[in-house]
Amino acid sequence: MAVTAAFIVHGLVFSSWLPHIPAIKDDLRLSEGTLGLVLLAPPLGAIVAMSLTGAACARWGSAAVTRVTLVVYALGITAIGVGAGTTWGLSLALLWAGALVGSFDVAMNAQGATVEKAMGKSIMGSFHAAWSLAAAAGAGIGGWVAAVDEDLFTTQLFAVGMIALLAALPFFTSFIPDAPPEAHAKGRKWRFERGLVLLSMVAFAGLLAEGAVADWSAVFLSQERGASPMVAGWAYAVFSVAMLIGRLAGDRLVGRFGRSRSVAVAALTGGGGMAVGLVVSQLAGDSGLGQASFIAGLFILGLGIAVIVPVAFSSAGDGPGIATVSTGGYTGWLLGPAVIGGLGELMGLSAAIWVVAVLAVFAGLVAPLGIGALRGASDKEKAAAAP
Repeated sequence: MAVTAAFIVHGLVFSSWLPHIPAIKDDLRLSEGTLGLVLLAPPLGAIVAMSLTGAACARWGSAAVTRVTLVVYALGITAIGVGAGTTWGLSLALLWAGALVGSFDVAMNAQGATVEKAMGKSIMGSFHAAWSLAAAAGAGIGGWVAAVDEDLFTTQLFAVGMIALLAALPFFTSFIPDAPPEAHAKGRKWRFERGLVLLSMVAFAGLLAEGAVADWSAVFLSQERGASPMVAGWAYAVFSVAMLIGRLAGDRLVGRFGRSRSVAVAALTGGGGMAVGLVVSQLAGDSGLGQASFIAGLFILGLGIAVIVPVAFSSAGDGPGIATVSTGGYTGWLLGPAVIGGLGELMGLSAAIWVVAVLAVFAGLVAPLGIGALRGASDKEKAAAAP
């Protein structure tokens, strides 16, 4: 329950600021391009903080680092509201918030991997499913406050963070210590071995695909398929539901078939389903079938790629490993909007959106290689360290 509580705090607090972006954009009179640059600050802050947090987990343990980062995160996100009065203030606040998001992300996932090892079964997907539910709730709270009175933005951030922190405090004693590192891993604060590099590429592909769907699915439906705003809005909602279902089912899938086979089959199925949806949508054009087939493809994609990040983090195993994989993932999140937008300018959005299906297939092919490389490297190190 302690790790689940941490994931809930993470998803609830940060997502509660997202519905306020349109009002902040209007208040600061930001263009779309300027807003895009400002919104690069959170992932930049996260990328800088992640490797440092991985090293901290290696030194002090994921339990202690999770406690500290949870407290600072829950209270520190209020800085977004404080800095939202100017463009530079908002940018600096988002850079700080991104660092908190990234630090807490690495710590809680490292603690999740520790709990998973202690229990001897796959449970990382359930943690990420809890995050998804909490993020939806946080966005709902933020949306309600934005509709009632935008002046309550800073108060809302502080209140949500404080309530989340107070709710999580009873679980602080339930975080468990990491298992003692094996002889070959002692003192290791940074990890960049081949398997982790491959898994960081997998996380890059997975989060870039997720970000592309979030940013461009509604635009694709309205611009390329003539969908109404309501239908266009269904796209990401359907994808999010599929992601939740996939993460809830992912643990059982991994427990039955193993990490490599599960992520390969799931991601390849997701990419293939998205490809079929795109083909049918292209053939059907501006019709109900064209819109429905694209949304159906997103549903299959969501089911498939839902397991990518939880499996990548589980395989990374410890704080430094998760930091390396997370850095790849957040880089994908950082570049996702620009990649699809740039390709859309060059070849049109109908062609650029195929990147999403290609990334899922890429993740399905590369993830087993990364997992296998880590397993092989661990076996060799154990053998070399044996007397």
